Amino acid sequence: MRRVMCLAGLTAVGVIFTVAAQEARQPRPEIYGIKRVSEQLYVLINDPMSNAMETGGNTAVWVMDSGVLLVDTKIAGYGQSIIDHVAKITHLPVTTIVNTHTHYDHSGTNVEFPDTVDFVVHENTLAQMSRETCASVTNCDAFKGEGARYLPKTTYSDRHTLFSGDDRVELHHFGRGHTDGDTFVVFPSAGAMHTGDMFQRMTSGFPFIDVENGNGSALEFGATLERAVAGISGVDTVIPGHNTWVVAWNDFVAFTGFYNDMLEQVRASHAAGRSVEEAAEAYRVPAEFSRFPAPPENVRRAVGWAYDEL
Repeated sequence: MRRVMCLAGLTAVGVIFTVAAQEARQPRPEIYGIKRVSEQLYVLINDPMSNAMETGGNTAVWVMDSGVLLVDTKIAGYGQSIIDHVAKITHLPVTTIVNTHTHYDHSGTNVEFPDTVDFVVHENTLAQMSRETCASVTNCDAFKGEGARYLPKTTYSDRHTLFSGDDRVELHHFGRGHTDGDTFVVFPSAGAMHTGDMFQRMTSGFPFIDVENGNGSALEFGATLERAVAGISGVDTVIPGHNTWVVAWNDFVAFTGFYNDMLEQVRASHAAGRSVEEAAEAYRVPAEFSRFPAPPENVRRAVGWAYDEL
């Protein structure tokens, strides 16, 4: 089973690097625009007609009296573009950057900001950024040599609070999932949350999980989502990692149910002695979760990852 999953992982990695190579040859897409979520919160989004990956993950812009906090910094090369877009919102500088995890499309332009910025991550994400060798989508080469000064100085374990009053930002880590260092970023006064890639987009169904290099877990992903639903309150607007616009809290709750229902079906198939292929073919999307697509290739990938941990 491990060999099957390694091959699947290599295939996924090959697709990622093929896309990266194509991007290097083609004109770089522009950040599509700025969407306002609340008086203080904005999102730099991708073209709604694109695959939601053109510039990398969604960047949240949180405007405070003391400066600007960003959540995630897209693919390398977009630093100045992010700064230019922030300047359209406020004259205040970027003072704080939170990375939801280490992947190249969420921390790619960290080193394009002043090194006076306070970079904040979960402690496991710092460990990933500090790795001696990088693999797959892990972004750690950027933080070697002179780039080491951009390694985050502020880390946390389970929960961390930045700022106070209406500016307060809460960071939550509920366990392994997409990687072993995923952060949910909550803006209480805006009633909003950035999920990073724990909730990637409405149109992708089952998410990519970095089980090979990011210490992610297909099984723990479901439990982590449930802990987030139970542990976070006062949120009505959710910024997924790659969706081209925000969604409702109920969509996040529904995604949690959709994912965990898949795990229940997989566990039943595993107990019945079915193979990965048989389990994938047996999987059915319940009517209550019909808003989420389940392409056969995504189902097989998700089932395979789960089987590899059972």
